[in-house]
Amino acid sequence: MMLSNIPRFKIDDILMAIKNNEFFLVAQPQVNLDTYELVGFEFLARWNHPKYGVIAPFHFIDLLEINEQCYLLTLTLFERMLQTIQPLDNTKTAIHYSLNMSANDLTIEGFAKQIGHLINQYQINADSIVLEVTETAGIFSNQSVANLRQLSQLGIQLAIDDFWTGFSTLETIRLNVFSEVKIDYSLTSQLINDKASMAGMNAILQLCSDLELRCVIEGIETCMARGILIEAGAKIGQGFLFDKGVEEHALKEWITNYTHSQYSAKCDNATLLLSEKELRLLELRPHPSWLWDFNTNKVIWANRSGVKFWGVESLKNLQAKTFNLMSYSVKTRLKSYYRRFVSGEAEISSEWDFYPNGRHKKVFCIQIPRVSQEGNYVMMVHAFEGFHSRLPNKKHFDSTNQFPAPFIIVNEQGALTRINKHAHIEIDIQTDQISEIIAPDDFQNIKSACRGGHLVQTFVKNQKSDCQDVLYIRALMVPDQNTSEQCVYHIVLVPISDLLANEIPALKPVDN
Repeated sequence: MMLSNIPRFKIDDILMAIKNNEFFLVAQPQVNLDTYELVGFEFLARWNHPKYGVIAPFHFIDLLEINEQCYLLTLTLFERMLQTIQPLDNTKTAIHYSLNMSANDLTIEGFAKQIGHLINQYQINADSIVLEVTETAGIFSNQSVANLRQLSQLGIQLAIDDFWTGFSTLETIRLNVFSEVKIDYSLTSQLINDKASMAGMNAILQLCSDLELRCVIEGIETCMARGILIEAGAKIGQGFLFDKGVEEHALKEWITNYTHSQYSAKCDNATLLLSEKELRLLELRPHPSWLWDFNTNKVIWANRSGVKFWGVESLKNLQAKTFNLMSYSVKTRLKSYYRRFVSGEAEISSEWDFYPNGRHKKVFCIQIPRVSQEGNYVMMVHAFEGFHSRLPNKKHFDSTNQFPAPFIIVNEQGALTRINKHAHIEIDIQTDQISEIIAPDDFQNIKSACRGGHLVQTFVKNQKSDCQDVLYIRALMVPDQNTSEQCVYHIVLVPISDLLANEIPALKPVDN
């Protein structure tokens, strides 16, 4: 329904709706961000208006607060929540149930006593209940503090809602009645683009850790946000990524049927990252390729060469392989790669030491970020066993067959003087001119960037008319052993399908 169709209501309209039982609840799941374990629900108020349909809280909460009548709705919804969770007692254990209350509710004498009466009436464990209140100056009044302390003494957990937004002070925490902090969507939604929001998130998480407060992150909508929050140390979250909300009448069935996989599939499914054409191309690749998921620390897909590389019998076995015992240096490297990808790097090339089944392998890898439809970062790894990231130290050597990747030597004029077998097989080179493999301007740029002894890495388009590859190039200029007056260029060319390279970064020299 369009907002323009909803009128400004009068307080009597809302009070009549409360009396007519027109308000209901929607439960939004709260999950462990790492394991997807269900840990709780926040119950959100909705008004089922007979004419305008379902209406969100911002159409009625402010008016109730201005008229100091919000406690009537809070008590009505609190009882409704207890009625909903009463038959759920044995469905799942250790689940907590949250409901918002207004800071104005706390100014009502006897408010906590009425809450306690309802808990006793429905025989609900008080420690499974969380009442959330937004920080305002009003919660420091004598009556508000008294109600907060009485609620805490009942065993009810209290949460500071919308922490770090609007009115915010450590004095709230110093009341020593709160066990939980809620971080609002307005902060979560800005994590990727706003350094201040990320710094604020980190500060809150550290504060909660130091004070042993549970921290719940609201408004998680993408796998990328989930991944960033896990990296920052967040444990519990809620938002549209997991579920928009379950109506109260369907909650018992929803919990009974809940499985971790219904959420994890959204972020961990490799088929969302690779098209059928990409999968076919990767399976034809003679070298290992695999997808690494930064959130789960697992290989979630690999081609046949990749499965063989890791020393397992099948892709299923590889997907089940645990990497929890990775060394500190490997974990640090992976965290570094993740941050570099999030900051915008289009590819990372590096030399790795791998130890599948205890056997050492020196592997050169080209790593490219891939992003799922939900925004979750994974890393596409194209590996070359035995290939070193830098050329050998000696200037004159017969290197053409020392690389398990396409290798050529080109003179100043662009003539190919040496071609190894991998260049013939993987790129199908049947020419003696570099201009038929890459554009002349690309070769000139490589020559210019190589001057001064720089090792150059870049991506260029393959000029061969029957091939749609992008070529990853590593080039080094060395003296020509046949003449002291000219140089030649040792070039490694790695074919990568243009479907697998998200973008072509600019030419960048690297100090040799």
